Amino acid sequence: MEARQLSNESVPQVDVSLRIRHPTIDPDEISAALGLQPEHCFKSGDPAQGRRGVHTQTYWLADIAAESWVEPIAPESVESLLKAAQSGRARSVELMLSFGLRRLQAQHAFLERIQDDGGDVSLLLSLARDSAADFTLPVAITRLLVKLGITLEFKFDP
Repeated sequence: MEARQLSNESVPQVDVSLRIRHPTIDPDEISAALGLQPEHCFKSGDPAQGRRGVHTQTYWLADIAAESWVEPIAPESVESLLKAAQSGRARSVELMLSFGLRRLQAQHAFLERIQDDGGDVSLLLSLARDSAADFTLPVAITRLLVKLGITLEFKFDP
């Protein structure tokens, strides 16, 4: 049986974001420790826009695609991921999670500190509902999620 080439249109759009919530940490400290710039963040104690009062916790959210990191760990790895992205294969769930988790593994001590201080760390996996084909999370990915104490949340967009 011959393998079919999928068009880029049939490759599901996958977005993986890292979310950190913490009682007091400064968002700039998170950005510096992880080498990522947030898409959205606010600090505990800052005025809450559109509501009365202040934020009760720090919130920090960033995309963790290969091109999001300030400094690559291994240029050859990023180069191969970017080539795969151009061919439409890098948006697979497994590849996006694997890359992000490998990068976060280098910051394991920082993530532990966040959790020890009462914070939480989550990966948000967003897929278009109509393009969400079946997928499997390999044991290596689930083990790494557990080791790093990261929750995986799924969001299926309409």
